[in-house]
Amino acid sequence: MSFLRFLPRSWRTPVYLVGFILTTNPALATKLPPSVAVFDWTIAETLLSLDPSAVSLGNIAAFHKWTGDNYKDVDIMDIGTQTFPNMELLSSIEPHHILLSPSQVRLGQRLANIAPYTIIQSYPYVGNRSGRLWSSFDAFALEIGVSVDQKAVAEQLIMDTRSHLEELRSNLSSQPPLLVIQLVNEHYVRVYGENSMFQEVLRQLNLSNAWTEKTNQWGYSLVSIRELFNVEEARLIVIESAFPIGIENNIETSGMWRYLPSVQQGDSVVLSSSFWIAGALPSAQRFANALVKAL
Repeated sequence: MSFLRFLPRSWRTPVYLVGFILTTNPALATKLPPSVAVFDWTIAETLLSLDPSAVSLGNIAAFHKWTGDNYKDVDIMDIGTQTFPNMELLSSIEPHHILLSPSQVRLGQRLANIAPYTIIQSYPYVGNRSGRLWSSFDAFALEIGVSVDQKAVAEQLIMDTRSHLEELRSNLSSQPPLLVIQLVNEHYVRVYGENSMFQEVLRQLNLSNAWTEKTNQWGYSLVSIRELFNVEEARLIVIESAFPIGIENNIETSGMWRYLPSVQQGDSVVLSSSFWIAGALPSAQRFANALVKAL
């Protein structure tokens, strides 16, 4: 430490001691902010809305596609796929905490020697959920907030979402029942109903969902386009597909699509996919914004 000779004699000993400590214990010199590893996109988008210090995530490229690049500017570490993460990279990152969904218990057992993990018990998309999905969204955000020491931020997210949707609802005009769909290919679609984030947003906005058939735990029915003709007087809301990209752009001239009443009347709406179809409060806000703007 030749620079010490330029310092007053009384400063030299303290500076030398600090330098010695940092040299012999580099962890103190390069201490990183607490990081959280996530392998589920529903957890990921809520976590990212709580402004965590650092996040590592599986399948980042696909996550960005399904969430409309809303988190493209956020610094996220790519740790491989959701089911087969890069264990060597994850070990080198040394996350402080790992958050998992109830379906990822086995993954947690594999990761237990890297960092402590938490199974988010209030995860909304489960087959045995009790009560409304929207209540699960609130509990879900709060549990994640508590897990990463951001409880107050999570509470604010809940309040902001509620007040924002109330404001959107007050500005809505009367609407016919809506049929929210997403194309799988030219012959089959996902139709969103009960148990879906889309249904919960419609409910919060006092809008009616035309689809009342049974849905899976993610809130959709996979049906042929022919079955949509059985739904009368519904306005078609088409969610842009991440895969295959752009398929919904030709429905006005494609096959049976052009004969659907809403398409023929010219009141169908195509919404850009800026929200995760199995999302929670953050996606609910973005879907509500896009829907109200389009209506």
